[in-house]
Amino acid sequence: MLKRAESKQMKMSFVTLEELMPQEHFLRDLDRLVDFDFIYDKVADLYSNTGRPSIDPVVLIKMLLIGYIYGIDSERRLEQEITVNIAYRWFLGIDFDERVPDHSTISQLRRRKFDGTTVFRDIFDEVVCKCIETGLVDGKLLLTDSTHIRANARNDLREVIEVPDTPTEYMQKLDREAYELGLIKEPVEYDTVKTKEVTKSITDPECGLLNRPGKPTGFHYLDHQTCDAKNGLITDVFVTSGNTNDSTPHTARLEYQIDKFNLKTEAVCADASYDSGEVYTAMLKRNIKTLIPERSRSGTPKYEPEFDPKNFKYCEDQDIYICPAEKELHYSSYNKKNRRKRYLAQKADCITCPYRERCIGNSKNSRMIECSIHEKARNVQRQNIDTPEYNSAMKKRQVWCEGNFSHQKENHNLRRTRKRGIERVTEQCLLSACALNLKRMVKLLKGSFFQTLYSMFFSSEQLRAVFLRILLGLSTAPFRSHPPQFRAGAIR
Repeated sequence: MLKRAESKQMKMSFVTLEELMPQEHFLRDLDRLVDFDFIYDKVADLYSNTGRPSIDPVVLIKMLLIGYIYGIDSERRLEQEITVNIAYRWFLGIDFDERVPDHSTISQLRRRKFDGTTVFRDIFDEVVCKCIETGLVDGKLLLTDSTHIRANARNDLREVIEVPDTPTEYMQKLDREAYELGLIKEPVEYDTVKTKEVTKSITDPECGLLNRPGKPTGFHYLDHQTCDAKNGLITDVFVTSGNTNDSTPHTARLEYQIDKFNLKTEAVCADASYDSGEVYTAMLKRNIKTLIPERSRSGTPKYEPEFDPKNFKYCEDQDIYICPAEKELHYSSYNKKNRRKRYLAQKADCITCPYRERCIGNSKNSRMIECSIHEKARNVQRQNIDTPEYNSAMKKRQVWCEGNFSHQKENHNLRRTRKRGIERVTEQCLLSACALNLKRMVKLLKGSFFQTLYSMFFSSEQLRAVFLRILLGLSTAPFRSHPPQFRAGAIR
């Protein structure tokens, strides 16, 4: 029999949000496991004690989190979705007769109150602390990688500007270390008159022109993330322009999170783009292993493999190198241009050496090698390469780091940015990482809770079988094994 549905728009029903909110819902689990009241303390100094009452800052932050958890990258659309979604209203505590905060309120709040503050960094750090407290992060092995984020800027709107041609911060740090070690007599003074040309975006000057093999060419930002190897939870987020080398912020960010969260880190892992003497030295001082492959060299090899500088033996007590022919190379000078120490062999040794042709060819000079002031730490840390621990860490880095980026770009608003400027893009990357951490934390803690409950109250095989029959509505036939969702280690 054909039935026509009648309009019920004018029907009055007496229901509550709690009744309509599903019992099995991610936001219900998140509300049970995470208390967001800590946000009040983080933003307390940004509000006045007088004046008209503000919109609850916890509600506004939770609104943003909903947008990143469910991949809603437009704040205008986020307002519309919350208006009609019962689960979102329940999570925010906005009743049916209450109006959802306008999308412009979030923009104004960011511009007038949160701009120039560490609110979003503090919220991210608080979630990481929660993960550490619950045992989901142990910090023993930290994995680092970066991904590009397309900037909100047209690639054709660009200009070439001249900027001072001063060395990078890393090079300046090497100069300071060389002065402290006595390799140079006076502090280096840099020429501020000399300039170089740099391509900048007219729309967003803070992004950078990305030009790497295998990557899209254009204006981008780089999101550098570190995650813990235990469950892949993100422990640090740092944003730079797209033309920044990966290794530039690496050491500082590792030290920041290790000190911030008091991590007992045993090893750090990254790909070859993070091959830097600075990180080797800094981690060696902390007795932390670096599991980083050696950066490949471009061009034709200058020496035969047997006479490559890395095959020269270094004697630390005498500060000399010994070549494959057992001849000594003594410290000669410091190359200020390349920031490297020079070691020279005696001319007499090279003239009579049977390996002369294979080592220096027709050169009339004696053999010289150059090495970084971090070469000692580099040699120590290179011993970790190709070990079982190294191979295992590289696989975990590929799974967790690249997997996190893929998941964030697909589901948590990381593919491109609508914002401009490093500060606002950093906010986006922090909230995206926070959304992934919250989802994974709820999944892990919820699974751990039910597994613990199951093992505590149903210790015998017979009780477990009865419990599973009732819970899952299965037949009365005896179980031969536990269902997959209750097996140890099944929930990740």
